[in-house]
Amino acid sequence: VLSCSCLSDLREEDVPPCTAENKLVIESQCNVLISDKFKACHDLVKPEDFTRICIYDMCQYDGMKSALCDIVQVYVDTCRNHGITIKWRIAHSVITLPCPPHSHYTDCVSSCPSTCNDIFASSRCEKTQACTEGCECDDNYVLSNGKRVPLSNCGCRDDDNNYYSVSSLSVEQIFVCKT
Repeated sequence: VLSCSCLSDLREEDVPPCTAENKLVIESQCNVLISDKFKACHDLVKPEDFTRICIYDMCQYDGMKSALCDIVQVYVDTCRNHGITIKWRIAHSVITLPCPPHSHYTDCVSSCPSTCNDIFASSRCEKTQACTEGCECDDNYVLSNGKRVPLSNCGCRDDDNNYYSVSSLSVEQIFVCKT
């Protein structure tokens, strides 16, 4: 019979260097998790461990905002897995998701965005239960080769449903597309 037991952890507390002044600012930022903005989830997912991890990570990385964003995102994802949706980026201006020009943040972006090649893709997309936050194109903009372009800059399709980008069209083809 094999018997195992755990030894006591005799290491000093593993705390990254953080100046007293820095730590106060960092604690204040990480305490957003125990604020009313996240209260709807507190009974299901206790924020204290997440706050402690947040403080540790932000001290470790000298107050880097992305560490705060990452831990808040993990907390929100955990809440979402328990059926609680929190629109935290909108509620907390310090933690914003930068979006490219001609797009904006949404907490539930389509997994099949509209493109020049298929402008109706998002309306035909199979809706999934899981939401993902991200950036979506502004009105009258769609994706084309990974860039946001005005819908008016998209090409067209011929009678055989072949798509032609604006840059690949000749004058004769443009006339055919428009008629």
